[in-house]
Parts: sequence; structure tokens; C-alpha cells
Amino acid sequence: MANCFGDIVDNYKLDTMPRYVGKTKTREDRAREASYLNNENEKSKKAKDYVNMLKDWYGNGASTLCVIYNQTGGTLRYVDDKDWLGYPGPTPYPTEIGNGQWASFLHVHKTGAASGSMAAVVYRGKDGGGTERDFAMAWSTPWGASKNRAYCEIGSVGSFQSQWDKLYTNLNKAGYTTNASSTRSSISAATAKGSSPDFKAYVKIPYSA
Repeated sequence: MANCFGDIVDNYKLDTMPRYVGKTKTREDRAREASYLNNENEKSKKAKDYVNMLKDWYGNGASTLCVIYNQTGGTLRYVDDKDWLGYPGPTPYPTEIGNGQWASFLHVHKTGAASGSMAAVVYRGKDGGGTERDFAMAWSTPWGASKNRAYCEIGSVGSFQSQWDKLYTNLNKAGYTTNASSTRSSISAATAKGSSPDFKAYVKIPYSA
């Protein structure tokens, strides 16, 4: 995808590292190296520059500049999204985010409307035990002086499509940062002040050093 940045940290990538040559590679190994390589070849900067470019192209108005980093040791695949206010900008949500990649996209307010950017996106991937999970990440950049918010949650496969109202309520109760965790996976999400804040999320599994 054009809006994913960085090499995928897979077994082929690990085979280039002396630590792993000739050894069995695991999901935990791939997650560990994705964590260590989160700015390899300035990929995080490239993701940020890309969404800044989208914002410059879009122009003024409430919007949310979103980046998501995958360090689950496997691929995250797009499942669904929900717009409460606004819509995705000129590029869609990536259909896949490889392990060790940044995804970058812009969410904007409805043109000509005194409203903000408020939405959620759900990706599916495997936790540290190999069980499929759905990872929801949500943001709220309202019009006017209201506080920006970031929210995240981990659910079972298909659980969020019937719970958009609950997710909306939880987002409206959230602050600038939210952390969600299960036994074998976690998400952190954060936004900032302003009418076009940066929203950043990490989807992770645990690993030993």
C-alpha cells in the first residue's frame, strides 16, 4: 500500500540478522525486532511527512493526522471503520499493515459543515498466543473548543461491528491517551490539542528482551 512505510519485519528480514541465522523464528521474535526498528530508515518520519502532505493538500478545517505502528509479529488486516463525524481523506485506510510498518492516513471534517473528525477503524491480527483479535482505534477532534480524545480497545473477532454505540460512548469518556491490554496483546493510542492533531497508535504483543 502507498500509505504504509518501512520494510516488513518477517522471517526473511530476521535471516539478515546474525542473532537469528539458522534458528527457528517466532512471532515474538518478529515483534521484538519491529519494536527495535520502529524508525529504521526514518520510516516513522516518512509516515508523518506523508500525512502532513495530505493535510497540506486538504487545506484548513478540523482533521486528524493518523499513524499506526504494527509490532504484533504478523500482518494487521483492515476489517471495518465507523465515521461519526467526517470521513477518510484522499487515501483509504490500508487494507494491510505489515509487521514493522507504519500506516499513515488523514481523517477530515465534512466540507462546508461546522463539524469535526470523529471515527474508528478496526484491524485484525493475532496476539502473542496466535489467537485472532480485533483491534479498534478511535479518535475525536471536535469542532470548536471541545477536548480532543483518543481511545483503543481489543476484542474478539467480529465483536466491534455490533458495538459501535458502546465504542462511541467510551471514546467520549476518554482523554488524550488510552491504553488497552489483554493477556497477549496491547494497544496504546494518543492524540494532542488543536484543530488538526496527530493521532498515534501502537498495536503490540509482549516479547522478552
